[in-house]
Amino acid sequence: MRRRAVLLLTLAPLAGCGSPSSAEPVPSMDPSADLSWPARSADLSHGFCFTMVRDIHPYEMLGGEELQRVEWHRVVGPGDGEAGVRSRYFIGIARVGDWSVIVEDNGTLGVTGSIVAPLSAEGGEVVAYRGGGGGPGRLLVFRDGNLALDLDTSAPEDAGGSDAGGFRSELVASGLIGGTNVSEPTGPALRFLAARTGVPLTLELLAERTYLLVTVPQA
Repeated sequence: MRRRAVLLLTLAPLAGCGSPSSAEPVPSMDPSADLSWPARSADLSHGFCFTMVRDIHPYEMLGGEELQRVEWHRVVGPGDGEAGVRSRYFIGIARVGDWSVIVEDNGTLGVTGSIVAPLSAEGGEVVAYRGGGGGPGRLLVFRDGNLALDLDTSAPEDAGGSDAGGFRSELVASGLIGGTNVSEPTGPALRFLAARTGVPLTLELLAERTYLLVTVPQA
């Protein structure tokens, strides 16, 4: 059976169903953490999207329908992402510190501005990276409902957004720009996410969690 696209917000294990009511603690930042692992993952070979949403529970705003709780291997195991699904995303929700962490296997909800921009309204922030699958990566930051940064990893110096210049020092520090000649942007992109959110998206962090699967209509 071909698996449908899954967009996941990682969930702390909870006894019952419903929107998560408490956050998992933020893991400590390890400078040597392996953040390039998705580029080597057979499970994510068709592509992936990681999205971080600050201060709110996206489930409450997306109008999703709760399905069930699943483990990591059921999220990415088949590795065929959005195959066969056109009208809905399949998502899961959870908290790590002040952030909800969203994982998509070959999905694009996290980089669909009409859906995620409202999640950053009124002082909020959304940071998303779509990569893998043999194509260039795309890094987005939404703040106050607006697209502040839009970076295509095939042309990182031409980043757009209302405040692209304001992110330059962070992009240099992460290794995405600044003459580093990046051939595989996954690690640098996830370092950028980790620096902005304090949450390093390691395989260990994601694999040890339970995921609440939710369907959300496509825009």
